[in-house]
Amino acid sequence: MKERFIRAVLVVALFAGGPVLAVPTPLETALLTAVREQHFEQVIDFGAGNEDHPVSALQHRPAAPVAHMPNVDVAVIQLDAAGRAVAWADVLLSRDYPQGLVVPVDLSAGAASVRFRRWDIERADGGTFSSTGIRLSTKGWTNDPPLTEADDIVPGRTNAAFQFMAPYPASLFKLMVAFHVMRMVDEGRITLDTTNVYAIAGATPEPRKVRDWLEPMITVSDNHATSALLKMLHDRAEIEPLNREFRELGLGTLQINHTGAADGLGWQPGQIHMTAFDVARLLWLIDGGPGELWQEAGGQPVTAALLSDSSRAFLKQLLGDQGFNEGLSTANYPVAPNVHPGLPSRVAARWIRASNGHVVVEGADYGVDIRELNRQAEVAFAHKTGLTFNYGSDAGIVTSLREKPFRHYVIAFLGNLGYRYADGVFANRADFPVNDPVSPVVYTQRVPALGRAIDAAITQLSH
Repeated sequence: MKERFIRAVLVVALFAGGPVLAVPTPLETALLTAVREQHFEQVIDFGAGNEDHPVSALQHRPAAPVAHMPNVDVAVIQLDAAGRAVAWADVLLSRDYPQGLVVPVDLSAGAASVRFRRWDIERADGGTFSSTGIRLSTKGWTNDPPLTEADDIVPGRTNAAFQFMAPYPASLFKLMVAFHVMRMVDEGRITLDTTNVYAIAGATPEPRKVRDWLEPMITVSDNHATSALLKMLHDRAEIEPLNREFRELGLGTLQINHTGAADGLGWQPGQIHMTAFDVARLLWLIDGGPGELWQEAGGQPVTAALLSDSSRAFLKQLLGDQGFNEGLSTANYPVAPNVHPGLPSRVAARWIRASNGHVVVEGADYGVDIRELNRQAEVAFAHKTGLTFNYGSDAGIVTSLREKPFRHYVIAFLGNLGYRYADGVFANRADFPVNDPVSPVVYTQRVPALGRAIDAAITQLSH
Protein backbone atom coordinates (compact mmCIF):
# COMPACT_ATOMS: atom_id res chain seq x y z
CA MET A 1 0.00 0.00 0.00
CA LYS A 2 2.88 2.40 0.76
CA GLU A 3 4.35 1.98 -2.72
CA ARG A 4 0.93 2.69 -4.24
CA PHE A 5 0.66 5.87 -2.17
CA ILE A 6 4.09 7.07 -3.27
CA ARG A 7 3.11 6.53 -6.90
CA ALA A 8 -0.24 8.22 -6.38
CA VAL A 9 1.05 11.43 -4.88
CA LEU A 10 3.28 11.92 -7.91
CA VAL A 11 0.25 12.20 -10.20
CA VAL A 12 -0.10 15.79 -9.06
CA ALA A 13 -1.37 17.44 -12.21
CA LEU A 14 -2.22 14.75 -14.69
CA PHE A 15 -3.98 16.22 -17.72
CA ALA A 16 -4.75 19.39 -15.75
CA GLY A 17 -2.21 21.68 -17.34
CA GLY A 18 0.67 20.87 -14.98
CA PRO A 19 3.62 18.49 -15.28
CA VAL A 20 2.90 14.80 -15.65
CA LEU A 21 5.19 13.14 -13.13
CA ALA A 22 3.92 9.58 -13.29
CA VAL A 23 2.16 7.31 -15.71
CA PRO A 24 -1.56 7.04 -14.90
CA THR A 25 -3.04 3.66 -14.18
CA PRO A 26 -5.36 2.15 -16.80
CA LEU A 27 -8.35 2.85 -14.53
CA GLU A 28 -7.33 6.49 -14.02
CA THR A 29 -6.99 6.94 -17.77
CA ALA A 30 -10.32 5.25 -18.43
CA LEU A 31 -12.17 7.30 -15.81
CA LEU A 32 -10.75 10.60 -17.04
CA THR A 33 -11.62 9.68 -20.64
CA ALA A 34 -15.17 8.71 -19.66
CA VAL A 35 -15.71 12.00 -17.81
CA ARG A 36 -14.27 14.10 -20.63
CA GLU A 37 -16.31 12.37 -23.32
CA GLN A 38 -19.62 13.35 -21.70
CA HIS A 39 -19.01 17.07 -22.41
CA PHE A 40 -20.80 18.29 -19.32
CA GLU A 41 -20.13 21.85 -20.50
CA GLN A 42 -22.93 21.32 -23.05
CA VAL A 43 -25.76 20.75 -20.58
CA ILE A 44 -28.40 23.50 -20.55
CA ASP A 45 -29.33 25.52 -17.50
CA PHE A 46 -32.98 26.48 -16.93
CA GLY A 47 -31.93 29.10 -14.37
CA ALA A 48 -30.86 29.84 -10.81
CA GLY A 49 -33.02 29.18 -7.80
CA ASN A 50 -34.23 26.25 -5.73
CA GLU A 51 -37.23 23.93 -5.43
CA ASP A 52 -39.44 26.65 -3.93
CA HIS A 53 -38.30 29.49 -6.16
CA PRO A 54 -36.80 28.44 -9.51
CA VAL A 55 -36.06 32.09 -10.17
CA SER A 56 -35.23 32.59 -13.80
CA ALA A 57 -36.16 29.06 -14.82
CA LEU A 58 -38.42 28.71 -17.83
CA GLN A 59 -38.51 32.47 -18.41
CA HIS A 60 -36.06 32.61 -21.29
CA ARG A 61 -36.10 30.33 -24.31
CA PRO A 62 -34.20 28.59 -25.57
CA ALA A 63 -32.37 27.68 -22.38
CA ALA A 64 -28.67 28.41 -22.69
CA PRO A 65 -25.73 26.09 -22.06
CA VAL A 66 -24.22 26.34 -18.61
CA ALA A 67 -22.14 29.45 -18.03
CA HIS A 68 -19.38 27.41 -16.38
CA MET A 69 -18.24 23.82 -16.31
CA PRO A 70 -20.28 22.01 -13.62
CA ASN A 71 -18.59 20.60 -10.53
CA VAL A 72 -18.44 16.82 -10.84
CA ASP A 73 -16.69 14.37 -8.52
CA VAL A 74 -16.60 10.72 -9.61
CA ALA A 75 -14.69 7.83 -8.04
CA VAL A 76 -14.38 4.12 -8.73
CA ILE A 77 -12.81 1.27 -6.76
CA GLN A 78 -12.36 -1.85 -8.86
CA LEU A 79 -12.66 -5.07 -6.84
CA ASP A 80 -11.89 -8.73 -7.44
CA ALA A 81 -14.42 -11.49 -6.89
CA ALA A 82 -13.59 -11.68 -3.18
CA GLY A 83 -13.89 -7.92 -2.66
CA ARG A 84 -10.20 -6.94 -2.61
CA ALA A 85 -9.30 -3.61 -4.20
CA VAL A 86 -7.57 -4.05 -7.55
CA ALA A 87 -7.44 -0.42 -8.67
CA TRP A 88 -8.98 2.92 -7.74
CA ALA A 89 -9.38 6.34 -9.28
CA ASP A 90 -11.00 9.71 -8.65
CA VAL A 91 -11.63 12.49 -11.17
CA LEU A 92 -12.72 16.07 -10.50
CA LEU A 93 -14.31 18.35 -13.06
CA SER A 94 -14.97 22.06 -12.45
CA ARG A 95 -14.36 25.52 -13.84
CA ASP A 96 -10.93 25.20 -12.16
CA TYR A 97 -10.25 21.86 -13.91
CA PRO A 98 -12.30 22.03 -17.12
CA GLN A 99 -10.30 19.23 -18.73
CA GLY A 100 -10.70 17.03 -15.67
CA LEU A 101 -8.24 16.28 -12.90
CA VAL A 102 -7.07 12.81 -11.96
CA VAL A 103 -6.82 13.13 -8.19
CA PRO A 104 -3.95 11.43 -6.38
CA VAL A 105 -5.78 9.05 -4.04
CA ASP A 106 -4.74 6.39 -1.58
CA LEU A 107 -6.98 3.83 0.08
CA SER A 108 -5.99 5.07 3.54
CA ALA A 109 -5.21 8.75 2.95
CA GLY A 110 -8.08 9.28 0.54
CA ALA A 111 -7.95 12.45 -1.59
CA ALA A 112 -5.66 14.26 0.87
CA SER A 113 -4.17 16.41 -1.90
CA VAL A 114 -7.53 18.21 -2.32
CA ARG A 115 -8.70 21.08 -0.17
CA PHE A 116 -12.43 20.41 -0.24
CA ARG A 117 -14.57 23.51 0.15
CA ARG A 118 -18.14 23.81 1.41
CA TRP A 119 -20.70 24.26 -1.34
CA ASP A 120 -21.87 27.84 -1.78
CA ILE A 121 -24.66 28.22 -4.32
CA GLU A 122 -24.15 31.98 -4.49
CA ARG A 123 -20.55 31.48 -5.57
CA ALA A 124 -21.67 28.93 -8.16
CA ASP A 125 -24.39 31.23 -9.55
CA GLY A 126 -22.32 34.39 -9.23
CA GLY A 127 -24.63 36.02 -6.71
CA THR A 128 -28.27 36.16 -5.67
CA PHE A 129 -31.30 36.77 -7.88
CA SER A 130 -34.85 38.04 -7.58
CA SER A 131 -37.86 35.86 -8.41
CA THR A 132 -37.82 37.35 -11.91
CA GLY A 133 -34.16 36.60 -12.50
CA ILE A 134 -32.78 40.06 -11.76
CA ARG A 135 -29.34 39.93 -10.13
CA LEU A 136 -29.51 41.35 -6.61
CA SER A 137 -25.89 40.85 -5.57
CA THR A 138 -22.66 39.43 -6.86
CA LYS A 139 -20.31 36.88 -5.40
CA GLY A 140 -17.07 35.50 -6.80
CA TRP A 141 -16.09 31.90 -7.38
CA THR A 142 -13.08 32.19 -5.05
CA ASN A 143 -13.10 35.93 -4.26
CA ASP A 144 -15.57 38.74 -3.53
CA PRO A 145 -15.26 37.76 -0.69
CA PRO A 146 -12.16 35.55 -0.70
CA LEU A 147 -12.38 31.98 0.51
CA THR A 148 -11.08 31.37 4.03
CA GLU A 149 -10.37 28.43 6.29
CA ALA A 150 -14.00 28.61 7.42
CA ASP A 151 -14.92 27.31 3.96
CA ASP A 152 -12.91 24.10 4.46
CA ILE A 153 -14.78 20.81 4.91
CA VAL A 154 -11.69 19.13 6.38
CA PRO A 155 -9.30 21.39 8.34
CA GLY A 156 -5.56 21.39 7.95
CA ARG A 157 -5.28 21.30 4.17
CA THR A 158 -4.20 24.87 3.51
CA ASN A 159 -1.17 23.61 1.57
CA ALA A 160 -3.07 21.09 -0.52
CA ALA A 161 -2.18 21.06 -4.21
CA PHE A 162 -5.78 21.36 -5.40
CA GLN A 163 -9.09 22.74 -4.21
CA PHE A 164 -12.64 21.77 -5.08
CA MET A 165 -16.02 23.03 -3.93
CA ALA A 166 -17.87 19.80 -3.15
CA PRO A 167 -21.49 19.74 -4.34
CA TYR A 168 -24.26 19.06 -1.85
CA PRO A 169 -24.91 15.28 -1.96
CA ALA A 170 -28.72 15.63 -1.85
CA SER A 171 -30.38 12.41 -0.66
CA LEU A 172 -27.20 10.41 -1.01
CA PHE A 173 -26.48 11.60 2.55
CA LYS A 174 -29.15 9.15 3.75
CA LEU A 175 -26.53 6.44 3.23
CA MET A 176 -24.61 7.94 6.19
CA VAL A 177 -27.73 7.80 8.35
CA ALA A 178 -28.43 4.17 7.44
CA PHE A 179 -24.82 3.14 8.08
CA HIS A 180 -24.75 4.69 11.53
CA VAL A 181 -28.09 3.20 12.50
CA MET A 182 -26.76 -0.24 11.60
CA ARG A 183 -23.63 0.43 13.65
CA MET A 184 -25.93 1.16 16.60
CA VAL A 185 -27.70 -2.13 15.93
CA ASP A 186 -24.40 -4.02 15.90
CA GLU A 187 -23.37 -2.40 19.17
CA GLY A 188 -26.61 -3.54 20.80
CA ARG A 189 -27.98 -0.07 21.51
CA ILE A 190 -31.06 -0.63 19.35
CA THR A 191 -32.47 -3.41 17.18
CA LEU A 192 -34.20 -3.25 13.84
CA ASP A 193 -37.41 -4.03 15.74
CA THR A 194 -36.97 -1.19 18.23
CA THR A 195 -39.94 1.14 18.03
CA ASN A 196 -38.95 4.69 17.24
CA VAL A 197 -41.67 7.29 17.80
CA TYR A 198 -41.40 10.35 15.58
CA ALA A 199 -42.96 13.03 17.76
CA ILE A 200 -42.75 16.66 16.71
CA ALA A 201 -44.73 19.76 17.59
CA GLY A 202 -48.10 20.01 15.88
CA ALA A 203 -48.20 16.42 14.62
CA THR A 204 -49.57 13.13 15.91
CA PRO A 205 -46.72 10.95 17.24
CA GLU A 206 -45.86 8.23 14.74
CA PRO A 207 -44.42 4.93 15.98
CA ARG A 208 -42.62 2.56 13.60
CA LYS A 209 -39.97 -0.08 13.95
CA VAL A 210 -36.50 1.12 12.99
CA ARG A 211 -36.48 -1.23 10.00
CA ASP A 212 -39.72 0.36 8.78
CA TRP A 213 -38.13 3.80 8.85
CA LEU A 214 -34.95 2.60 7.12
CA GLU A 215 -36.65 0.80 4.25
CA PRO A 216 -38.45 3.77 2.64
CA MET A 217 -35.56 6.12 3.41
CA ILE A 218 -33.30 4.07 1.13
CA THR A 219 -35.59 2.46 -1.44
CA VAL A 220 -37.73 5.51 -2.28
CA SER A 221 -35.65 8.23 -0.58
CA ASP A 222 -38.51 9.11 1.77
CA ASN A 223 -37.76 12.43 3.47
CA HIS A 224 -40.25 11.89 6.27
CA ALA A 225 -38.53 8.64 7.28
CA THR A 226 -35.16 10.38 7.10
CA SER A 227 -36.33 13.13 9.45
CA ALA A 228 -37.61 10.51 11.88
CA LEU A 229 -34.28 8.70 11.95
CA LEU A 230 -32.28 11.92 12.23
CA LYS A 231 -34.43 13.00 15.16
CA MET A 232 -33.80 9.59 16.74
CA LEU A 233 -30.05 10.18 16.35
CA HIS A 234 -30.39 13.62 17.94
CA ASP A 235 -32.49 12.23 20.80
CA ARG A 236 -29.81 9.63 21.49
CA ALA A 237 -26.92 12.13 21.12
CA GLU A 238 -25.59 10.23 18.11
CA ILE A 239 -24.88 12.97 15.58
CA GLU A 240 -21.39 13.80 16.85
CA PRO A 241 -20.49 10.10 17.24
CA LEU A 242 -21.59 9.63 13.61
CA ASN A 243 -19.28 12.39 12.42
CA ARG A 244 -16.49 11.29 14.75
CA GLU A 245 -16.56 7.73 13.49
CA PHE A 246 -16.28 8.85 9.89
CA ARG A 247 -13.32 11.05 10.85
CA GLU A 248 -11.66 8.16 12.66
CA LEU A 249 -12.24 5.89 9.69
CA GLY A 250 -10.39 8.38 7.50
CA LEU A 251 -13.63 9.40 5.76
CA GLY A 252 -13.50 12.96 7.04
CA THR A 253 -15.53 14.55 4.24
CA LEU A 254 -18.61 12.56 5.27
CA GLN A 255 -20.44 14.93 7.62
CA ILE A 256 -23.95 15.75 8.83
CA ASN A 257 -24.02 19.17 10.50
CA HIS A 258 -26.67 21.55 11.86
CA THR A 259 -29.79 19.45 11.32
CA GLY A 260 -32.72 20.17 13.62
CA ALA A 261 -32.77 18.32 16.92
CA ALA A 262 -36.49 18.99 17.35
CA ASP A 263 -37.63 17.53 14.04
CA GLY A 264 -34.69 16.05 12.12
CA LEU A 265 -35.06 18.65 9.38
CA GLY A 266 -32.81 21.49 8.22
CA TRP A 267 -30.70 19.66 5.62
CA GLN A 268 -28.69 22.40 3.96
CA PRO A 269 -25.97 22.71 1.31
CA GLY A 270 -22.73 23.78 2.94
CA GLN A 271 -23.59 21.81 6.09
CA ILE A 272 -24.01 18.22 4.88
CA HIS A 273 -20.99 16.96 2.97
CA MET A 274 -19.81 13.95 0.98
CA THR A 275 -17.08 13.47 -1.61
CA ALA A 276 -16.85 10.68 -4.13
CA PHE A 277 -13.78 8.77 -2.95
CA ASP A 278 -14.96 8.74 0.68
CA VAL A 279 -18.40 7.56 -0.48
CA ALA A 280 -16.75 4.85 -2.56
CA ARG A 281 -14.75 3.61 0.43
CA LEU A 282 -17.88 3.59 2.61
CA LEU A 283 -19.67 1.50 -0.01
CA TRP A 284 -16.68 -0.84 -0.17
CA LEU A 285 -16.91 -1.27 3.59
CA ILE A 286 -20.63 -2.06 3.25
CA ASP A 287 -19.91 -4.53 0.45
CA GLY A 288 -17.19 -6.22 2.49
CA GLY A 289 -13.92 -7.91 1.61
CA PRO A 290 -11.15 -9.97 3.21
CA GLY A 291 -8.42 -8.61 5.44
CA GLU A 292 -7.46 -4.98 5.79
CA LEU A 293 -9.43 -2.66 3.53
CA TRP A 294 -7.47 0.44 4.52
CA GLN A 295 -5.97 2.03 7.64
CA GLU A 296 -7.96 4.46 9.75
CA ALA A 297 -6.63 7.85 10.82
CA GLY A 298 -4.84 6.31 13.83
CA GLY A 299 -3.14 3.63 11.74
CA GLN A 300 -5.39 0.75 12.81
CA PRO A 301 -6.80 -1.53 10.10
CA VAL A 302 -10.33 -1.02 8.85
CA THR A 303 -11.93 -4.36 8.10
CA ALA A 304 -15.32 -5.64 7.03
CA ALA A 305 -15.84 -6.79 10.63
CA LEU A 306 -16.91 -3.22 11.43
CA LEU A 307 -20.35 -4.37 10.26
CA SER A 308 -21.92 -7.68 11.19
CA ASP A 309 -22.87 -10.02 8.36
CA SER A 310 -26.54 -9.48 9.11
CA SER A 311 -26.24 -5.67 9.06
CA ARG A 312 -24.25 -5.80 5.83
CA ALA A 313 -26.85 -8.04 4.23
CA PHE A 314 -29.68 -5.77 5.38
CA LEU A 315 -28.05 -2.62 3.99
CA LYS A 316 -27.21 -4.29 0.69
CA GLN A 317 -30.77 -5.58 0.39
CA LEU A 318 -32.14 -2.06 0.86
CA LEU A 319 -29.71 -0.60 -1.66
CA GLY A 320 -30.49 -3.40 -4.09
CA ASP A 321 -34.21 -2.62 -3.82
CA GLN A 322 -33.63 0.98 -4.94
CA GLY A 323 -36.64 2.23 -6.87
CA PHE A 324 -35.03 5.21 -8.59
CA ASN A 325 -32.88 3.73 -11.35
CA GLU A 326 -32.57 6.92 -13.39
CA GLY A 327 -29.07 8.28 -12.69
CA LEU A 328 -25.97 6.24 -13.47
CA SER A 329 -28.45 3.54 -14.44
CA THR A 330 -31.60 4.19 -16.45
CA ALA A 331 -32.88 0.64 -16.06
CA ASN A 332 -36.35 1.92 -15.17
CA TYR A 333 -36.84 3.14 -18.77
CA PRO A 334 -33.74 2.54 -20.92
CA VAL A 335 -35.53 2.94 -24.27
CA ALA A 336 -37.86 5.82 -23.38
CA PRO A 337 -37.62 8.98 -25.52
CA ASN A 338 -34.57 11.14 -24.77
CA VAL A 339 -33.21 8.57 -22.31
CA HIS A 340 -29.71 7.11 -22.72
CA PRO A 341 -28.79 3.64 -21.47
CA GLY A 342 -26.68 3.66 -18.32
CA LEU A 343 -25.31 0.80 -16.25
CA PRO A 344 -26.93 -2.39 -17.60
CA SER A 345 -28.50 -3.12 -14.25
CA ARG A 346 -31.50 -5.07 -13.04
CA VAL A 347 -34.61 -3.52 -11.49
CA ALA A 348 -36.05 -5.13 -8.36
CA ALA A 349 -39.23 -7.01 -9.26
CA ARG A 350 -41.26 -5.14 -6.65
CA TRP A 351 -41.32 -2.04 -8.87
CA ILE A 352 -42.39 -3.73 -12.11
CA ARG A 353 -46.14 -3.65 -12.78
CA ALA A 354 -47.37 -7.10 -13.79
CA SER A 355 -50.01 -5.77 -16.20
CA ASN A 356 -47.69 -3.88 -18.55
CA GLY A 357 -44.10 -4.23 -17.37
CA HIS A 358 -43.78 -0.54 -16.48
CA VAL A 359 -41.70 0.53 -13.50
CA VAL A 360 -43.87 2.59 -11.16
CA VAL A 361 -42.26 4.20 -8.11
CA GLU A 362 -43.98 6.68 -5.80
CA GLY A 363 -46.51 7.56 -8.50
CA ALA A 364 -43.94 8.02 -11.27
CA ASP A 365 -44.70 5.80 -14.29
CA TYR A 366 -41.56 5.29 -16.33
CA GLY A 367 -43.67 4.27 -19.32
CA VAL A 368 -41.66 1.38 -20.76
CA ASP A 369 -42.20 -2.38 -20.64
CA ILE A 370 -38.83 -3.45 -19.25
CA ARG A 371 -39.52 -7.14 -18.62
CA GLU A 372 -37.39 -8.46 -21.47
CA LEU A 373 -34.67 -5.87 -20.94
CA ASN A 374 -34.63 -6.75 -17.23
CA ARG A 375 -34.01 -10.39 -18.11
CA GLN A 376 -31.04 -9.25 -20.19
CA ALA A 377 -29.51 -7.16 -17.39
CA GLU A 378 -25.83 -7.79 -16.73
CA VAL A 379 -25.28 -6.36 -13.26
CA ALA A 380 -26.88 -5.80 -9.89
CA PHE A 381 -26.56 -2.18 -8.76
CA ALA A 382 -27.10 -1.72 -5.02
CA HIS A 383 -27.20 2.06 -4.81
CA LYS A 384 -28.63 5.31 -3.48
CA THR A 385 -29.52 8.35 -5.55
CA GLY A 386 -29.93 12.01 -4.66
CA LEU A 387 -31.70 14.76 -6.57
CA THR A 388 -32.75 18.35 -5.93
CA PHE A 389 -33.18 21.41 -8.16
CA ASN A 390 -29.43 22.15 -8.03
CA TYR A 391 -27.75 18.82 -7.22
CA GLY A 392 -27.66 15.22 -8.43
CA SER A 393 -25.81 12.16 -7.16
CA ASP A 394 -25.78 8.38 -7.47
CA ALA A 395 -23.47 5.85 -5.81
CA GLY A 396 -23.48 2.12 -5.27
CA ILE A 397 -22.02 -1.36 -5.55
CA VAL A 398 -21.93 -3.03 -8.98
CA THR A 399 -21.76 -6.83 -9.20
CA SER A 400 -22.02 -8.89 -12.37
CA LEU A 401 -24.96 -11.26 -12.62
CA ARG A 402 -24.51 -14.96 -13.22
CA GLU A 403 -23.12 -15.88 -16.63
CA LYS A 404 -22.50 -12.23 -17.52
CA PRO A 405 -19.05 -10.69 -18.10
CA PHE A 406 -17.33 -10.27 -14.75
CA ARG A 407 -17.07 -6.92 -13.01
CA HIS A 408 -17.21 -5.92 -9.38
CA TYR A 409 -16.72 -2.33 -8.32
CA VAL A 410 -18.09 0.58 -6.35
CA ILE A 411 -18.87 3.86 -8.05
CA ALA A 412 -19.79 7.30 -6.72
CA PHE A 413 -20.98 10.32 -8.70
CA LEU A 414 -21.72 13.72 -7.15
CA GLY A 415 -22.38 16.93 -9.04
CA ASN A 416 -24.21 20.24 -9.07
CA LEU A 417 -26.41 18.77 -11.81
CA GLY A 418 -29.92 18.70 -10.42
CA TYR A 419 -33.06 18.97 -12.50
CA ARG A 420 -32.47 22.64 -13.34
CA TYR A 421 -29.94 21.22 -15.79
CA ALA A 422 -30.94 19.16 -18.81
CA ASP A 423 -29.96 18.29 -22.38
CA GLY A 424 -30.30 20.49 -25.45
CA VAL A 425 -33.35 18.62 -26.74
CA PHE A 426 -35.32 20.19 -23.88
CA ALA A 427 -34.15 23.78 -24.42
CA ASN A 428 -37.57 25.05 -25.53
CA ARG A 429 -39.62 23.19 -22.95
CA ALA A 430 -42.35 25.01 -21.01
CA ASP A 431 -41.72 22.84 -17.94
CA PHE A 432 -38.91 20.82 -16.47
CA PRO A 433 -38.63 17.33 -17.99
CA VAL A 434 -38.53 15.95 -14.43
CA ASN A 435 -42.19 16.96 -14.10
CA ASP A 436 -43.43 14.81 -16.98
CA PRO A 437 -46.12 12.44 -15.68
CA VAL A 438 -44.75 9.56 -17.79
CA SER A 439 -41.07 8.85 -18.45
CA PRO A 440 -39.72 11.84 -16.52
CA VAL A 441 -36.14 12.65 -17.49
CA VAL A 442 -34.58 13.43 -14.15
CA TYR A 443 -30.85 13.94 -14.80
CA THR A 444 -28.96 15.17 -17.82
CA GLN A 445 -28.43 12.01 -19.82
CA ARG A 446 -24.71 12.60 -19.73
CA VAL A 447 -24.87 11.01 -16.26
CA PRO A 448 -26.13 7.56 -17.38
CA ALA A 449 -23.85 7.76 -20.42
CA LEU A 450 -20.97 8.21 -17.98
CA GLY A 451 -22.16 5.17 -16.02
CA ARG A 452 -22.29 3.12 -19.21
CA ALA A 453 -18.80 4.20 -20.26
CA ILE A 454 -17.31 3.40 -16.85
CA ASP A 455 -18.97 -0.01 -16.80
CA ALA A 456 -17.60 -0.82 -20.24
CA ALA A 457 -14.10 0.22 -19.13
CA ILE A 458 -14.26 -1.84 -15.94
CA THR A 459 -15.50 -4.86 -17.88
CA GLN A 460 -12.53 -4.60 -20.23
CA LEU A 461 -10.07 -4.06 -17.40
CA SER A 462 -11.47 -7.10 -15.55
CA HIS A 463 -10.53 -9.52 -18.32
